[in-house]
This record gives sequence, C-alpha cells and structure tokens, in this order.
Amino acid sequence: MKWKRVVGIVKKEVKELLREPISLLTFLLVPISMMVVFGYGLKLEVKKVPFAVLDLDNSKLSREIEDKFASNREYFDLKGYLTSYDKAEKLLEKGKVSLIIVFPPNFEKRVERGEKGEFQALIDGTFPYRAEVIKSYVEAISAREALKVKPNFKVEQRYWFNESLNQDYLVAVGTMAVVLLISPAVFSALLIVKEKESGSIYNAYSSPITKGEFITGKFLSGALLSTVVFFIAYFMTVFLFGVSQKGSTLLLTLGSLIYTFVAVSFGLLISNFFSSQAAAFIGTTVLTVVPSILYSGYLTPVSSMGTSGRITAHLIPTFYYLRFLKSIFFKGDPLSLIVKDLGALTLFWVVLFLATLKTFKKREE
Repeated sequence: MKWKRVVGIVKKEVKELLREPISLLTFLLVPISMMVVFGYGLKLEVKKVPFAVLDLDNSKLSREIEDKFASNREYFDLKGYLTSYDKAEKLLEKGKVSLIIVFPPNFEKRVERGEKGEFQALIDGTFPYRAEVIKSYVEAISAREALKVKPNFKVEQRYWFNESLNQDYLVAVGTMAVVLLISPAVFSALLIVKEKESGSIYNAYSSPITKGEFITGKFLSGALLSTVVFFIAYFMTVFLFGVSQKGSTLLLTLGSLIYTFVAVSFGLLISNFFSSQAAAFIGTTVLTVVPSILYSGYLTPVSSMGTSGRITAHLIPTFYYLRFLKSIFFKGDPLSLIVKDLGALTLFWVVLFLATLKTFKKREE
C-alpha cells in the first residue's frame, strides 16, 4: 500500500468539503440540529399528570392522601373533585385527565379497624409507558402513607449514578450515541456514491491505485471529518445539556473514535450497493436511525425487551456504545469494566471494514 495515494484522497475530500459552503454547512448543522431536536424534544419524564379525585368516604385520612397528590405539583396537576363514577369515566374518555383517585365508602374506618385499606387508581392506558410511570407514582405515595400506619418502619432511599433521576441526562447521552452513528455513516456513504453519480469513479477504476488504498483513503477521510461531529456532540452534551462526566475523558475519546470508525465503515459498506446519492442517503438513514433508537436502550431498557429484541440489540453497535457512555458519564468506570464494550466495537469496526473491502469492485476500464 502506498500511503502517498491514501493521503492524496484524504486531502481531496477535505478540500472538496471546505470549498462547498452548502455541504460544509449541512455537515455541521445535521448533528447540531439532531442534538437539539432530540435533546429538547424527546422527554421521557412524566410530569404534571392531570388527575381528579372521587372521594366517597370524605374522611380525614382520604383528604390527607388527596393532599399528598395535590401538593406534589411537579408530578401531579389536580383538575377537580368528582361526585360519581359516570363523571370520572367521561373525563377519562375525553382525555382531560390521565388519573382518577377513588376512595370507597368507609375507607378510614377499615384502616382504623386494622383491615386492609384500599383505594382505587383509574389510569389512562392509551400510552402504556406513561401509564406504568403514573402507576409507579401512585404506588410510591401509597407506600409512604402505609408506612405512617406502622411508624416503626422507615425507608431511606438513595439513588446511585444519576442521583437526581434526571431523565434529560439520559436523553442527552443517548442522543449523542445516535448522532455519532447516523451522521458519520450518512456522510461516508456519500463519499463513494457521489463519485459514481458524477462519473469520477472511473478515474479510480483506471488508475494504478488499489482498492485497498482507495477504501482506506475514503475511510480516513470520513474518520477525520467525523471527529468534528464527536466534539460537537460531546460539548453539547456536557455544556448545553449539563451532563456531568465522572469517568476518564481519554477513555471517552478512545471509545467514541472507535465508534465513529464503525459508523464510517458501515457507511462505506452501504455505498457499495447504491449508485445515487439520494438512494444512499435514504438507505443509510433508515438502516441507522431505526435500530439505534429502538434497540440500543435509548428509549427503553434492553432488559425489558423480549428475546428477539435483546438478540437484535446485541447485534447493533449503538447498544455497546451507549452502555459505554453510561459507564463513563454516570458511573466513572475504569477500563477493566468497559473493555468488553470497547472490544465489541472494535470487532464491529474490523468486520465492517473488511466487508467493505470485499464488496468494493475495482474495475479496470
């Protein structure tokens, strides 16, 4: 391999990007816009739950519990008090509330007699995830009130890693993982396809350059330029979204570079099967966006998926990189605890790069 030819390809790609303002602007704005849209637009937290109360007991205990919900204004928004089940059902049907707390008659008397005191929570299950979160809120308040009946018990909670339970931090870190797959992959896919579309690829076909030198040059071009995307995503995650980093910056940079190498190699592999930029753009976007968002643990934990979902997750590099990012940002894990994820990403990179070399056909004309 003659590295002078490889370096020549890298210089050519960098110069072409710099002298095309629209391409350069698009290259920079895509990751920035994705970070902003996903980071601010995708909210996993459930707050300000609209709810109403149907109190058929009207006792001191029922009013105390009602007040616990109403006073927690960060998570609950009291819309009013009801007098019948019919009105409760109508509010749920119209979507005006997501939760209705129902206290049955003699609720307080049952508790005073030592019987099991039960009240009902009617939850709108249209959105299952939201319904499960609301259910957990109700159970937390109920458990707290139940402990007051038995004052000898005290529960002291402490959360590790994400002490404030700020879902925005998880969204920001997850968005970083998604952006660092999509943007480099799409950009790299167009590196070869644009030459096919313009016809300049025939210069490579007829020149002495080997396909190894050609692919390596394209890979290094994509990898070099994609480091800019990494720094953009990283600084936005830390300074714009305020995510604190507990782990090593050196390890973070190393793992992120390997991950961008995976994305670039995947983009180049995809480009071997397309002859137009539009098709390459759409194909690469679909093949990166859907898996990285649905199966990486970005929206839902992989452990909660079915068997097929968990298997699919382990076949996607974003799963390993997102787990790596959580270890660095939230836990501050050392190299010994993240080496498996780094190894998996390295394996993805090698396999995809070799597959690109294998599928690229250099024709002599």
